[in-house]
Amino acid sequence: MKRFLIGIFILQLLWGFSVVKADDKISPKDKGVIKGVVFDKGKKHPIEYATVAVYRAKDNSVVTGTVTDQNGAFKIAGLDEGDYYVVVSFLGYDPKQFDAISLKKGNRLFDVGDVVLRSASESLDEVEVVAERQSIDYRIDKKVVSVGKQMTAASLSAIEVLENVPSVRVDIEGNVSLRGSSGFTVLIDGKPSILEPSDALRQIPASTIENIEIITNPSVKYRPDGNAGIINVITKKNRLQGVQGLINANVGSYDRYGGDFLLNWQKEKVNFYIGADYNKRGFPSEMHRDRSTFRNDTISRLMSDGEYERRFNMAGIRAGLDLDLTDKDALSFGFRYGDRTMASESELDFKEWTEPGVGESEYKSFEESERGGDYYSLTGTYKHQFEEKGHELSAQLDFSKRNSDEWSLTELLDDNDRVTDGKRSTENGPSLRSEFRLDYTRPVGHGDKLETGFQGRLSNSEDENKLFTLNLNSGEYELEPEYSNNTEYTRNIYSVYGLYAGKRGNLGYQAGLRGEYTYREITTLKDDQTFTIDRWDLFPTIHLSYDLPGEHQLMTSYSRRIHRSRGYHLEPFVTWRDAYNVRQGNPDLSPEYIDSYELGYLKDFDKVQVSLETYYRVTHNKVERVKSVYQEGGAGDQNIILTTYENIGTDYSLGAEAMVSFRPFKWWNVDLTGNLYNYKVEGTLYDEPFSNTTLNWSTRVNNTIKVHKTMQFQLNGSYDSPTATAQGRTEGYYMVNAAVRADFMDRKMSAVLQVRDLFQTGSWESTSEGPDFREYGKFNRKSPFVTLTLSYRLNNFKPKRSFRSNGNGDMGEEDF
Repeated sequence: MKRFLIGIFILQLLWGFSVVKADDKISPKDKGVIKGVVFDKGKKHPIEYATVAVYRAKDNSVVTGTVTDQNGAFKIAGLDEGDYYVVVSFLGYDPKQFDAISLKKGNRLFDVGDVVLRSASESLDEVEVVAERQSIDYRIDKKVVSVGKQMTAASLSAIEVLENVPSVRVDIEGNVSLRGSSGFTVLIDGKPSILEPSDALRQIPASTIENIEIITNPSVKYRPDGNAGIINVITKKNRLQGVQGLINANVGSYDRYGGDFLLNWQKEKVNFYIGADYNKRGFPSEMHRDRSTFRNDTISRLMSDGEYERRFNMAGIRAGLDLDLTDKDALSFGFRYGDRTMASESELDFKEWTEPGVGESEYKSFEESERGGDYYSLTGTYKHQFEEKGHELSAQLDFSKRNSDEWSLTELLDDNDRVTDGKRSTENGPSLRSEFRLDYTRPVGHGDKLETGFQGRLSNSEDENKLFTLNLNSGEYELEPEYSNNTEYTRNIYSVYGLYAGKRGNLGYQAGLRGEYTYREITTLKDDQTFTIDRWDLFPTIHLSYDLPGEHQLMTSYSRRIHRSRGYHLEPFVTWRDAYNVRQGNPDLSPEYIDSYELGYLKDFDKVQVSLETYYRVTHNKVERVKSVYQEGGAGDQNIILTTYENIGTDYSLGAEAMVSFRPFKWWNVDLTGNLYNYKVEGTLYDEPFSNTTLNWSTRVNNTIKVHKTMQFQLNGSYDSPTATAQGRTEGYYMVNAAVRADFMDRKMSAVLQVRDLFQTGSWESTSEGPDFREYGKFNRKSPFVTLTLSYRLNNFKPKRSFRSNGNGDMGEEDF
């Protein structure tokens, strides 16, 4: 069965490219074009994502469709000669129809001009939206992932949604990397999260997400943090008049359950929403580790096997108020509060021996750890639109706080289950952050614009680390002052940027420059050491696009970015993680600077959408986690590994991403994506030069089949190849997921049954080595996971969506 499905996925990949080749033979000279611009009647601003559907006049059949861009513009090409009519619609507005559109040899272009939509006073049950949403929508500067199309991740989090997204890799432990890098920025509705990126994504239920935007080469308007780019999570909202709501509940195997709701009230110029969520998820697995350390002529071996489980409890509440003060002025307030607990537990059997040596010792280990704490954020936004279209001023103020409570316990037991050794470590402390920004946009000439702005980010945090060891005589855990420390962090960043954008003929351009001043201070109170950074940085960006004949488009861009190390990467003292692992930061770390280049191609054929991107990224001052044998404990502690962080050199990524989306039949939609890149990391490690290179690749295949107008089936598969690190490599793995969705009660209720990791192939396997050690580890996750999700829409809740036709009908760690 496994080989059969893999064979089907390969055949689909070949079929997709053959369809592209066939469609490419269609001559664009024989085709017509319909275009226009959609506006809101009351506010007179462009409407993005409005649905535009084209019908054949003689039989009222649907021909094709699209959605408007950020300027409200749309352009539908590839139409045969004939008579048509167009329907423009958007949720919360009355639809508008344009009749008598005739395309002939002498008149292949029809411009409907400005389309003005009026806000509706009731929900649009009678309007049928005929354009299909793509699961992934490629745009000039980003990819937009439609979460509603990802049925196999319906009951889970944003992390599981990203498993099927190009550019993104999610390992078996839920760690996310963007184009091979874990250094990226997470935004929620365009606003920064105080949580660490993977933790922020894990906190957000998939059922509360509308879209996820992947921005790999952001402009200077965005902060330059993160060497791989930005993941922006857009949550569901609703702007229809009256009261609407959405309720979700889920239950699954391995003690998984949860739910969420969103209620929205809109009346004329006032909109209010409130939502809450709770989810509990368990990830049981089997674990094996094999460690060898070398000292003189002696090899010390440590091998462990057993059960390991990670558990996540997430809860949150959000609310917001939007006020249209005048036709030109709008004010918004937002609030979020959440609490999270991420725990792990393991029971392992250990074997320990030396070579040469006689005999071996066997014992058990019980390990338990937990990270948790609550957090909240407050946001206020003001926006003013001047008389001239596109001329606007906006201001935003954010304040957030998180509390962190982390502890771990490791106890070693003999054959009689008596504790022979024990260590308990804790880490606690709050973090405060405030951010303010002022952005100004002014049109220049005919279609050009100038954007400029100022931003400030102020961060403060405290961390208290303690280590306790077990006194075998008293049975009490006693404080070890030598390994207990207090640290204070302060980081302030002030930024100013300028951006100019426009279009000349078929050439679109955008160029900008951002300047940032950073002041950072780290103080360790125990020994009264202070480490300071006081510097200026410049970050240029440039984006170009060119429209070729036949609706082909080329895009290219360059950006310079920065990746600042997290707080615990910089702590200059030793922290015990468990009985066999210690960590020490490096306050002398330099930030990583990244040069990123991209070249993209985009084309919508009659039945196929194709996107191809090539990219080249160079990371200077590359920071790597470096392991070695811990020397402070003496010969008896030879199996203890020290992990620290160093600037080891430079890494290079050169690759290409491709996506083909097509429909073999009306009832079957296929998305094929692939990523192939060469990764090289080189520099100096252990005072010796080194160089590691791997050819990495990944692929995703997603099949969506319409069984009935109220039922769909989805099957997707993915593979991620092995990849190199400075000290070893991580092995590849593949996974297959399936789901079925059914709608009831006139689509007010839906049920999704999903099965993840059908063939129990999800695993994590890695090897690392240095001059004095070698370590191998493997996790096999227990699966498959089965989950049932029920959703109910109150008063026809319909969130704002992006419709696009396919043409054929350390928790909360601040980065310092």
